[in-house]
Amino acid sequence: MNNESILLACGGLLVVIVALLPMILLWFNRKAVRVLSTNANQVMTANPAASAVHNINTRNATIYTATFITCTTILALIMFYYVHQAVTEKVKPITVNWIKTDSLKIKPGPVWFYYDSKLGKLSALHEITDNDKTLLIALVESGDENYYSFTRAIDELTFLSNKNNDGNFYSWVILLYAIAGVIGVQLRTINNFIGVACFKNEFNFHRWWPWYLVRPLLGFITGAVVFLLIDGKQLLAGQLSGDLSTIVLAVAFLGGFSADDFYELLRKISKRVFGAT
Repeated sequence: MNNESILLACGGLLVVIVALLPMILLWFNRKAVRVLSTNANQVMTANPAASAVHNINTRNATIYTATFITCTTILALIMFYYVHQAVTEKVKPITVNWIKTDSLKIKPGPVWFYYDSKLGKLSALHEITDNDKTLLIALVESGDENYYSFTRAIDELTFLSNKNNDGNFYSWVILLYAIAGVIGVQLRTINNFIGVACFKNEFNFHRWWPWYLVRPLLGFITGAVVFLLIDGKQLLAGQLSGDLSTIVLAVAFLGGFSADDFYELLRKISKRVFGAT
């Protein structure tokens, strides 16, 4: 089974868990939920002050929530592993054979281009445009005896880089950072859940289940937004560097972990730019 099939299966399970599992559990426990809701309404009617603190939580609800958090976190970790593998495979350099010589006078090139004089190979890390091709050809003086064969090799390298270009590569990269955001938000969710369910014993499923349900989606969006804010210029330029940015991955993870603070910061920035709403 290839990476794409595994990711499709994990993504399908994640969608089922996030979108369908809560509704399925509520359906099978509808009688218990109805009784608890009726009792809660009676208590709140008799004592309105209790509405803010009344909890209709059950042991099953706590177990369901813990299972939901665990499954979504494991699936996010699996998806991150396979997406990272897929992206790593897609950033392998394009290489063509040329000549082996130590006497070639070649100027320093861009960071995405390399000439290995011992193996006689020219390598590039991304699609070569017409401007890039002109830049590479200028690395060897036109009067050099190897100039003609060098231009032919650059022609071949340019052709192969465009032939092997994967139009979905950018989508894979965004997906990787988005899943990093999911892992970050799930770590924060686990910490919060253990705190309120175990240490404080104040977990209120009836009140907080929407919060737990949308957290994975919130982390997914946050990770993608963080990438677009930091490295989005590479997408506009139509090229990404050959190495994944560990720093940006870490920021995407932290963005997911502190998603509440991140969106509060965005809210303040939007108010400052567009005015209070």
